[in-house]
Amino acid sequence: MKKFLVAILAVFAVAGIFAADGRLIIAMETEPVGLDPHLVTAFASHRVLENIYDGLFRYDENMRLIPNLAEEAKAVDPYTIIFKIRDGVKFHDGTPLTVEDVLFSFQRILDPDTKSPAAAFYQDVESIKAIDNNKIEFKLKKPMASALLPNFAGVNSSIVSKKFVESGKNMQLETNGTGPFYLAEYVPGNYIILKKNPYYFVKDQPKFDEIKIVFMPEEVSRVAALKNGDVDIAKINEPLNLKQFPEGKFKIYRSPVLSYYLIGINTTRKPLNDPKVRNALNYAINREAIIKAVAFSEGVVTGPLNPAVQPWALQPKAFDEYTYNPAKAKELLAQAGYPNGFEFEIVASQRYNFDKVAQVIQAQLAEIGVKVKINLVEWGIFVKKWRESDFDAFISMNSGSIEPDIQFYRTFHTGGSTNVFLYSNPRVDELLDLGRSEVDISKRKSIYDELQRIIVKESPVIFLYSANQIFVSNASVEGFKLLANESLVFLRETYKK
Repeated sequence: MKKFLVAILAVFAVAGIFAADGRLIIAMETEPVGLDPHLVTAFASHRVLENIYDGLFRYDENMRLIPNLAEEAKAVDPYTIIFKIRDGVKFHDGTPLTVEDVLFSFQRILDPDTKSPAAAFYQDVESIKAIDNNKIEFKLKKPMASALLPNFAGVNSSIVSKKFVESGKNMQLETNGTGPFYLAEYVPGNYIILKKNPYYFVKDQPKFDEIKIVFMPEEVSRVAALKNGDVDIAKINEPLNLKQFPEGKFKIYRSPVLSYYLIGINTTRKPLNDPKVRNALNYAINREAIIKAVAFSEGVVTGPLNPAVQPWALQPKAFDEYTYNPAKAKELLAQAGYPNGFEFEIVASQRYNFDKVAQVIQAQLAEIGVKVKINLVEWGIFVKKWRESDFDAFISMNSGSIEPDIQFYRTFHTGGSTNVFLYSNPRVDELLDLGRSEVDISKRKSIYDELQRIIVKESPVIFLYSANQIFVSNASVEGFKLLANESLVFLRETYKK
């Protein structure tokens, strides 16, 4: 009898172990700012939504485009792309995905009333129509099929349910995607629970039944939670904290990223409306010192494009403005009529070390007589000020891209959907339009070379650096991978041994 009871208890013990392994807990610094995939731009929102929604394409671990909801795509000619939509896909509510949902999704993105940041990517689309019951055709105004394709892998181009949207659901609060997980619970300021989508079209994915994302703004809390076994994975910003995770008990994941820290400038506010003044700030900033002080040398100086994005990126050494030269900065200020400097405000948040970057810059600019007031605000207020261009300047981080059209067009084109700097330059607009339609790579490179030089010289944005992304997990975690665009799509393949 005792042996029988021991055997039964052993079975339950094993069952308990497997039940525990059915859940992954990950500690993140920042929670989402809205859940509508066609509206949100915040990194934190994208990290959740990319596991709830799908696009026509997605990236593999080498940042190559691979099929997702589109089973295949064919560029019939430089003006025409035809996607074949995958059969057998269902939304989280069990309704089948149809070509009408795909068509509706892009119509919603392009609707001016939606105010989608992705609309700028598709403004040169002549028409979108369904073909048969499983294909959708994009006709383009310009021969830009190749330049357009990476956009279909972005969260802002996710496919949504026409029925769900038209039912009047609040898309910022409720979700219904086709991705590997569905939103089961969201307690603002505390956690999000994602549960396994039973209809997911990829066999044997996701591995976990549930993922709980807990929001811990303070790094000390994330470190303690991981060390104590309260979470399985944690985002780490301070490299010095890695010493607390001994090899064998923990795994460290480190990867360079495409995103970059920047100073965004309102180009309509004096004296920052003068390109000479903005460029003076460029010379006064010591980027290597910022990387050392804030990122503990875990990063690289970046220009308008991450240096690793080849063949498009000009290297930082190509720009004289990136040479730390306070004397040159003072000379430019004097030429602009500010020999004794001036005063302006930088809006920052404590998220992503924006406040620490602002403090280093404050000290550096003081050396050329420029007084910086740091306005440290709560995250929601920061996002609101960003959207409304309610700032002199701000410290932030932009997502990067391997495609220059995605990186530049909506950010620097006059009236671009993320051009919160209110920057306008006819030559820049012309180059952006040429770049997205040119098919010859060498000619296209010349276009983007000139564009990068103008943007650095006129400095509506002062590019700073790209940091390495760092995560730490306990030793039982397997299959977790980082991508250069900071996507966490591989949570669907993560499991515990």
